[in-house]
Amino acid sequence: MVTTMYNNGSITAGGALAATGLAFDAVWLLLAAFAIISAILAAARILPRLH
Repeated sequence: MVTTMYNNGSITAGGALAATGLAFDAVWLLLAAFAIISAILAAARILPRLH
């Protein structure tokens, strides 16, 4: 019943990409890179004011 409810083209294509692991890894790598860059930039703005 659940498979017939959610069985459309976009979810099937997304599931096929996620099953390979490529799309899932790429999204998490982009998120991790963004978080690391944001943390470095935030620290660079805060640290000079502390001295």
